[in-house]
Amino acid sequence: MIMSVDGRLISKYWSPLYNASSSVTEVYEAADAKLSADGWIVGRKTMAEYGADVVEEKEPMEGHKTMQTNTFIGKREGRPLAVVFDIQGRLHYKSPTLPSGEHIVAVLGSHVTRAYQKELEEIGVSYIMRTPGSKLEETQSALKHLEQDFNVKHMLLEGGAITCGNFLQMGLVDELSMIVYPGLDGESGHPSVIECQGVVEPLKKNRLELIDCETVGSGYVWLRYNIHR
Repeated sequence: MIMSVDGRLISKYWSPLYNASSSVTEVYEAADAKLSADGWIVGRKTMAEYGADVVEEKEPMEGHKTMQTNTFIGKREGRPLAVVFDIQGRLHYKSPTLPSGEHIVAVLGSHVTRAYQKELEEIGVSYIMRTPGSKLEETQSALKHLEQDFNVKHMLLEGGAITCGNFLQMGLVDELSMIVYPGLDGESGHPSVIECQGVVEPLKKNRLELIDCETVGSGYVWLRYNIHR
């Protein structure tokens, strides 16, 4: 994740760089490449902002509830993965591949319709069906399928704030990698980089061990922590 010095998430509200020789995108992607992951994971809202090839509908597709509960592997063609937790099935795609080159994998809830699954299959987008249970059990189920069915071991969790908060609260993050942008936001209503809702002291069990700190780009700071519980 990348944040302003005051911990805010949305870059369009940040103050301008004092030295603009390296952009947010350049610094973020350079760090991303060094982490050498098999792909990344985001929530529905973050994926919906990715571009014109991803469209979010207000309501899920109507139809009969699916009976197809197996993982579907679409047109991956050896690409890294862009995994989106879209439990209601509200995102629609024009391609199985993002402009940046990753293959899309949708994590779906058991209540989605067969019509929605067929739409993904026809386009070539992969999907994983979560096994019903608690939030932790369902997320662990999806990650297990991701590892077994797509042969991945190392994924980057890249937002948004609620998705990051949920994964940290459930104890599913091994390392925290955070880039600090040399600028400020200041608006109290803007989201922070990690947020949890409706829980008192949700992340108190997470203890951070600093493992690396370096200056990158034009005044950015890259922090990495092991997470102990």
